[in-house]
Amino acid sequence: MPGAGESARPARSRLLWAASVRHLLHHPAQLTLALLGLSLGVATITAVDIATASSRRAFELSMAAIQGAATHQIVGGPRAIDERLYPQLRRQLLGQPGAPQAALAPIIEGYVTAGDRTLELIGLDPFASAELNTDGTHRAGPQLAPQQQPGDDLAATAASLGWFTQPGAVALSERTARQLGLATGASFTVQAGGARHPATLIGEIHDPDGGYDTLILTDIAQAQEWLGMTGRLSRIDLRVPTGAPGEQVLARLRQQLPAGLQVDDAAGSTQESLDMTGAFTTNLKAMSLLALLVSALLIYGAISFAVVQRRRLIGILRALGATRAEVLTIVLAEAAVLGLIGAALGLALGAALGQGLVKLVSQTINDLYFVVEVNQTTLPVSSIVKALAAGLGTALAAGLLPALEVAASTPQLGLRRSSLESRAVHLSRRLLGVSALLAAGAGISIAASGRSLMAGFLALFLLLLSVAAVTPAVLRGLALAAARLAARVSPVVRLAFAGVAASLSRTAVAVAALGMAVAAMIGVSIMVASFRESLWDWLGRTMRSDIYITAPGLSSERSLQPAVISAVLATPGIVSHTETRSVEVQSPAGPLDVNALQRQAGGGPELKLAGESTPPWDELEHGAVVVSEPLAWRLKLSKGDTLTLSTALGPTRLRIAGIYRDYGTGPGSVLMSLGEYRRLWRDDSITGIGLSLSPGVRPAQVIAALRAATRGRQALLIRSNADLRARSMSIFDRTFTITRVLNWLAAGVAAVGLVSSLLAWELERSHELAVLRALGLTPARAAVLIEAQTGFMGLAALIAAIPAGLLTAVVLTDVINRRAFGWHIDLHLSVAQLSNALLLSLTAALAAGLYPAWRTARAPIAGDIREE
Repeated sequence: MPGAGESARPARSRLLWAASVRHLLHHPAQLTLALLGLSLGVATITAVDIATASSRRAFELSMAAIQGAATHQIVGGPRAIDERLYPQLRRQLLGQPGAPQAALAPIIEGYVTAGDRTLELIGLDPFASAELNTDGTHRAGPQLAPQQQPGDDLAATAASLGWFTQPGAVALSERTARQLGLATGASFTVQAGGARHPATLIGEIHDPDGGYDTLILTDIAQAQEWLGMTGRLSRIDLRVPTGAPGEQVLARLRQQLPAGLQVDDAAGSTQESLDMTGAFTTNLKAMSLLALLVSALLIYGAISFAVVQRRRLIGILRALGATRAEVLTIVLAEAAVLGLIGAALGLALGAALGQGLVKLVSQTINDLYFVVEVNQTTLPVSSIVKALAAGLGTALAAGLLPALEVAASTPQLGLRRSSLESRAVHLSRRLLGVSALLAAGAGISIAASGRSLMAGFLALFLLLLSVAAVTPAVLRGLALAAARLAARVSPVVRLAFAGVAASLSRTAVAVAALGMAVAAMIGVSIMVASFRESLWDWLGRTMRSDIYITAPGLSSERSLQPAVISAVLATPGIVSHTETRSVEVQSPAGPLDVNALQRQAGGGPELKLAGESTPPWDELEHGAVVVSEPLAWRLKLSKGDTLTLSTALGPTRLRIAGIYRDYGTGPGSVLMSLGEYRRLWRDDSITGIGLSLSPGVRPAQVIAALRAATRGRQALLIRSNADLRARSMSIFDRTFTITRVLNWLAAGVAAVGLVSSLLAWELERSHELAVLRALGLTPARAAVLIEAQTGFMGLAALIAAIPAGLLTAVVLTDVINRRAFGWHIDLHLSVAQLSNALLLSLTAALAAGLYPAWRTARAPIAGDIREE
């Protein structure tokens, strides 16, 4: 027969569950704010995933559209590939009896502007491209609407649309054509290399995936004319069979290629482009995790406070026979429900936030890396799983400690309020040691991890957790000190501060979450300001000319016409000039940017070298190079090492004469003399000119004269030093807009948590405040008293956050940015960085006290006194 205890167990369990549901339903504001904090954390992660995944997917689709079925690519140097090589390779690879099945297709690629859009121009041979893409697994090319019939290949479709006979014939995706306001048969203008060219839209590409949205397709000869590449090819796409037959083709091909050309894996080139954005997206994900970390503390505070409010009830139930396991199950079940609901809300909110964030992310990628157009947002299944796991896991982890604490308490202590506050004080002292250990762990993580970026982020989170751990003790210490000082002024003020010190169980977690968010805000603000100052100083050193002239386009596409150069240099007011050639070249480490410079005496950039005071210009004139800090960091290069580049003379080893500061976002850059560049690559082109003006001559006057001298020859970008610096800083500010948005989201989560906890705390103190009102405290003074308490908590959070915020700034500048990008950033401190943090802390804290202050001022005194 079951015992009496066993028969009473179902009743106890029902009572426990009923008490749990009743409590949650009777505290809707507290429940709503807790869910809002968690959902914001989950939403931030989801939004970042949507933005990065959508941008990545758009770029992959675009690359797939460009590459088709190509398995490899033949690429050359700045002068590209002599088009005579293509028929020669076709005869050697495809014309031999018994040769493995392979296919070749010539490609011209560059960038043009149509309307307000920058598009990637792809010039192709429709017959060769159709042959390359028809391999049994790939479709025969893009589907052109509406003329194309099922089964037509690209070559037949192109011929029927007048691809070869109509000058300026191009094809665009249907979506891009609509955005430009074009219909099939419409004429428009494209600008390439500084010149304007007439174009006609002869067909629209039906592409639901959006891979062609950043492309404009034309005949290869037309593309050569527009880009000034007559007789040259950008690359040759190659498809070889898998396995040993394909390796044989590649081996034979590599033996036949002229010096300066190489065969790259097509998928590898796509991955290299995506890898450039890897550190950028990692930073975004780390900032989103910060918001989730803050929300974890808020969920802990919400569940802990809910347990505190029912501590007496749970103590009574424990005295009546409720087991620890039953109590533990109830509390964790509450946490799980909160986690699942918060995750679901976070997914919905994240999807909405992602729509806006994807624009910021794609704009930054366009500014810094490559052209991408995101027309469809992508929410990967892994992101949904991550969001649900994050919400549920965060809630369970946050609820475990209060669940264990209340389950382990004896019924007698559970009925006593003083025991809880005594434990909170004891715990705050122990957390001082935990904070020291966390800070030490951050230092060890940095010192022992070498170049690991993830270890840098681990150190950052350990530092922020150390703030959370030290905040309760700081709050109590400051409150006790303030109470002693206030005793000389007013007993009521002393009582207010003493009440803060005596209520750690209610307020410590929320203030700790705010302190952690404020520390992150201080660190990010200092990092951004330091980066901005370092960038401004770098621009001042490297941009010493008064006026800069380039042709529109990207990298090696920029080329000034010789007649234009002569007209520019003949303009009155110019005292000296520098000539530059900027190209992308191949190397064993992948493509690198090479900047070749011919400087006049006293002109050119003032390079800031690591460990050097003066740039080694003489060594550069004799064949040495200097490399950027990002490149040196990535390839572990030092002064005196050698760097191998693929030149027109074949692979060439160049001695490194120094390492210079650079804030580029690409794979790294190499600086060399223009004479040495011309010798190695046999390229006489000029990308840009820097002009130094005579004293007293205004740049605006010379710019007007330059435009008049070059009008009708070549469209040029002519900018003053000040204008170019302003544009650079504008791009910088756009880039860090995302960081600021995510940082403010984390701060918003913390503010929501503070409002939640302090609202509940102040409402719980209604009896105490009613007694003070009965003793003569006016409603206005009661409201001021509450605001003073909450404002004091915000100030305590700031005081605890300042040291860790400064350390966070050091970690962000010297560890994370160094390991992610190879940049060296000088630390710059200002009053504004701390004043913004002060504003956040006090605003969040004072806002938390508004409703309790209003309620206290209006609540009937007799009713609140009877609540005891």
